[in-house]
Amino acid sequence: MFLEDNDMKLSKVVSVQGKIIGLLLLVLSCGYACTSVRLISEYDPITDEKVTELEEKVATYFVQLERTIGTDEAAYEHYQTFFDEAKVDLNTLSVRAAAVDKNRIVQEQVKELQNMLSNLEALHKMGFASAEQLPPLKSAFNSAFTAIIRLQMALKRGEKYEN
Repeated sequence: MFLEDNDMKLSKVVSVQGKIIGLLLLVLSCGYACTSVRLISEYDPITDEKVTELEEKVATYFVQLERTIGTDEAAYEHYQTFFDEAKVDLNTLSVRAAAVDKNRIVQEQVKELQNMLSNLEALHKMGFASAEQLPPLKSAFNSAFTAIIRLQMALKRGEKYEN
């Protein structure tokens, strides 16, 4: 009789423990299902703002260069301030992108813009023969800026990207 009582008590304890473990697993599963995994950084309003400001500077550069090409005003020396400021802006963006977790895509985009600006500066130092040389360059910059801004807008809406 004593053994049967102990077996029944043990059976009830095991049954209760099993139910508790099952309930705990259910709660954990539900909690895990309700969480989201970020594969890329959150939206950064400062990056968005700085990229937009830099895009405006680059657009202004092309408008002014198109107007002055073929004159002494189109010489690199007249645009050196633009290149200096753009490099500072890109450095700021690069540091900021590196400081944010899960931000590899933005880091790569900024690095590509830095390369594009270096190439543009080298071309400008050599001199442009005509305004026809500018549209492909302007288009490349517009595409790069569009990609960065589009990503920032998607992050602002809460979309997820693999990083």
